[in-house]
Amino acid sequence: MAHPKPMDVLRDMAEKTLNDTTTRLGSVRQTHAHETNRLAQLESYAQEYRQQLQDTIVDNGVSIMTLRAHHSFLTSLDGVVAQQVRRVTNTQRSVDNVLDAWKKDRQRLSAFDALKSRAEAQRMLQESRLDQKLMDEFARRASQRNT
Repeated sequence: MAHPKPMDVLRDMAEKTLNDTTTRLGSVRQTHAHETNRLAQLESYAQEYRQQLQDTIVDNGVSIMTLRAHHSFLTSLDGVVAQQVRRVTNTQRSVDNVLDAWKKDRQRLSAFDALKSRAEAQRMLQESRLDQKLMDEFARRASQRNT
């Protein structure tokens, strides 16, 4: 069994790293989308709750105790929304970090591919020169036999 060339091993390792980073990027993007969706739901719920409270106050009026309870709930809900905003910010930061790593990994793989292509082109050139040299030698010997 032939041993793989060091450049091939390095390229394969770079490709595996890129694949792993791509998987991680997909995961953090999915988490970010989930957290962003959850934030939108919380903000929508808070807005609807405020609107319903305002409509109730305008239409029926409410006691001061009920108003305090609603205010307390809204304060608590605003805290949950603020916490969710922090989660969205943190997941966006994670996406940005993994995206940077993915770009570096992709660039590293491209560099190995370029080096491999150059080495292959150099090998092909050397083979071509050797073939040409052999053909020239064959032609020289054939011409010497004919004279």
